Amino acid sequence: MAELRKDILLSSADWQSRTLILAELQELGYEVMAVPGVKYAINAALKGLIDPPLLIIDVYGDESATPDEVRGLITLFRHRPTILLTPVFDQARWESLRGEVARYFRRPIRVGDVIQGVQQLLPTDHR
Repeated sequence: MAELRKDILLSSADWQSRTLILAELQELGYEVMAVPGVKYAINAALKGLIDPPLLIIDVYGDESATPDEVRGLITLFRHRPTILLTPVFDQARWESLRGEVARYFRRPIRVGDVIQGVQQLLPTDHR
C-alpha cells in the first residue's frame, strides 16, 4: 500500500491564486498537494491519497464549492487547521464556516497574509 502524502492540501479553482500560494509555500520548504477545486480535494481524501497537516481552501471561482461541500472536506480532516479564502461577494453564504476554520480571509487577499497564516499554524520546524 502506498504511503499517504503528508502535504498541505491546497484547493483552489483560481489558477493564479493556486500558483502563487503553491510557489511561495514550496520556496519556504513546505510540501503541497495543489488541486483545482473542492471536489478534487474531496476525491483525493476519499481515495485515501492524502493526510494533510493543514488545509487551504479557496472557494473563489470554484463553481462546485458550496458551504456544505467545504464543511464536508473540513470534517474529513477533523482537528486539522484550515485556512478558508472567500470571494468578495456573497459573504453571507460563507459566514457560517468562520467558526470552523483557523483562519478566514475575505477577498481581496494578499498571498503574504495566507503564507503568514500557514507559518503560524504549521511552523517549518514542526512539520
